[in-house]
Amino acid sequence: MALTAFAPIAFAANQVPEEQDVPDLTGLSMEELLDLDVTSITRTSTDLKNVPSAIYVLNSDAIRRSGATSIPEALRMVPGMHVARIDGNKWAVSTRGFNSQFGTKLLVLMDGRTLYTPMFSVVWWDQEDVLMEDIERIEVIRGSGGSLWGANAVNGVVNIITKKAKNSQGGLVSGQGGSMRQGGGLRYGADLGKQAYLKVYGRYSEYDGSGKIGAVAAGNAGDESRLGKIGFRFDKDIGITDKLTLQGDAFSGFSGGAEQDQPKASAIRTPVVAPPYSRAIATDADLSGHYLLGRWEHRPGNASSTLLRLFWNRNERKANALHSGYQIDSVDVDFQHNIRLNGQHSLVWGSGARLNHNQTENSLDLSWTPSQRLDQIYSLFAQDEITLIPGQWKLTLGGKLEHNPVTEFEWQPSARLSWTPVKKHAFWASVSRSVRTPNWIEQDFGYNTAVLPPVGGGAASPGNPVTLLSLVGNKQMRSETLLGYELGWRGELTEKLASDISLYYYDYDDLCSFAPKSLDLSHLASGYAVQIANFANYGSATVYGGEATVDWQVADTWKLRASYAYAGQQFRLAGDAPAGAFILFKDSFPTHQAMLWSMHKITPQLNLDLNWRFVDGITVEPQSVAAYQELDARLAWDVGHGLELALVGRNLLDKQHAEFGNFIYSVPTTVQREVYATVRWNF
Repeated sequence: MALTAFAPIAFAANQVPEEQDVPDLTGLSMEELLDLDVTSITRTSTDLKNVPSAIYVLNSDAIRRSGATSIPEALRMVPGMHVARIDGNKWAVSTRGFNSQFGTKLLVLMDGRTLYTPMFSVVWWDQEDVLMEDIERIEVIRGSGGSLWGANAVNGVVNIITKKAKNSQGGLVSGQGGSMRQGGGLRYGADLGKQAYLKVYGRYSEYDGSGKIGAVAAGNAGDESRLGKIGFRFDKDIGITDKLTLQGDAFSGFSGGAEQDQPKASAIRTPVVAPPYSRAIATDADLSGHYLLGRWEHRPGNASSTLLRLFWNRNERKANALHSGYQIDSVDVDFQHNIRLNGQHSLVWGSGARLNHNQTENSLDLSWTPSQRLDQIYSLFAQDEITLIPGQWKLTLGGKLEHNPVTEFEWQPSARLSWTPVKKHAFWASVSRSVRTPNWIEQDFGYNTAVLPPVGGGAASPGNPVTLLSLVGNKQMRSETLLGYELGWRGELTEKLASDISLYYYDYDDLCSFAPKSLDLSHLASGYAVQIANFANYGSATVYGGEATVDWQVADTWKLRASYAYAGQQFRLAGDAPAGAFILFKDSFPTHQAMLWSMHKITPQLNLDLNWRFVDGITVEPQSVAAYQELDARLAWDVGHGLELALVGRNLLDKQHAEFGNFIYSVPTTVQREVYATVRWNF
């Protein structure tokens, strides 16, 4: 059987099928694999072989075989993605540069609903703890998606697509438990008649506290977490031309914050202007939220379709010890029209409107000005796929125009060219412009970061004060911009060997930076001065590199996938940048990454999956994180009658290692070796 580098193949035998409309990749030829549909790069169904972009697809079989119990763990399997665990519930996820807990340049979608919050430019992965068995596939674009998806789709787009209610019939029970994690989920799907289907589901998960970094004594770092979630999806076909979907969920949970050299778990140091110039505060957070989404699709024929989507989303997070928190409500309306004008032009266009409203609780440690805010964002996009020579040359031109209340009009155009000289090989190239608009933290935030004691020690005085370092927002922030160039090739070298190579060159401007301002001496009578730093746009950078993936079908029951990613980075400060300015998240992305994934069906009922990965060292100011290599393993037994048992080992090469540094209130912990068992039963 032939291979592909573009969609993982799973060797699944004697299993109860969960989906009737998702093909079993085990039995597909190379040609059939290249005909798999993806939607992220064109916002419409497109053959994978014709996609002029660095796109990678994780299907449900690959997600299961990875042993992942969370989305970030599954994303580790994507070549070129840097996934780093900060502590037991916080993650840094990015691609092609600039990683942090606040992954400001990566847009994440789930069923068309953005998971990107305007407060921090972050995806809170601790609250996106989904039922992994309910994911149909994850499409990952490495590179710009701004011409279709808008601001903040700068260096990548992650599109998580869950299963339809029709393809989730019957019952599902899943669970996991082991040395550091435990949890489980339930799902039930019913046929309501008259082409109407419903599924309901629930999930609960817990993660135990992990190890301290640099701690004198071993112990729990206080970064345990728990989350419960319930949800539903209703799908109905109305005649042969219309489809209606309603779905939603609600969640509630807790995320612990790690200890930083304190006897009390879940505490870090916050500055005060009197000895000992800091105090311990807890960073535990309570979180809750819900969303409701409606989707209507009208398809009168093969040449035209319209789509209308509306969702309301609410997120709440509160750190009780900080006496601070926020609530964000988002309402989004999105309209899309696909039409084939003739044999040469296939057009997709649409418009959208989004309202973001927040309410914050300010404290001595954290504050937002104003404490309430309403942003209105409007957009219009269009993309034309032009067939220049049928079967060989295609040109895709598109762009998105957005208006926001901060930087006003933002234009994000793109041009993509694909060439298929022969059936088994495809080349593509693209040039695009993307922007990342300022988030609310960068504009409205106030945060006291540290205190410098008097010079030489002793008591503070007007002549020798303590210095309070304070970070404040900047209302004049501009959007970060990217001009990106990409090249790629994918092809079948032999019936058992396939490869996918992509190269890129990114030119960033107006990057977010910290910049100190003049010393505020108005508090000298109280024995302290204030050194203010604010967010600014003094940075620029060049990021260049590529990813290469090779698939080898060693035997009918054994497959190997090898990948390598390189990211070179050069950073520059503007000539007028003040002394002490630095670019946020500089050098936080590894230069080299490599992975080797072995998928072996030992017997028709027994699968063994091994995944070795290497990640180069990074810098998270002012800390350095060493390079590491690790091995994950999964041994799965298909018992029959829809029951599968598996044993998973994580990080088997080291007892513990660090993957990321801290930023603001995120204190890193070690990632530890762990073993856990999983069970899945379809009935």
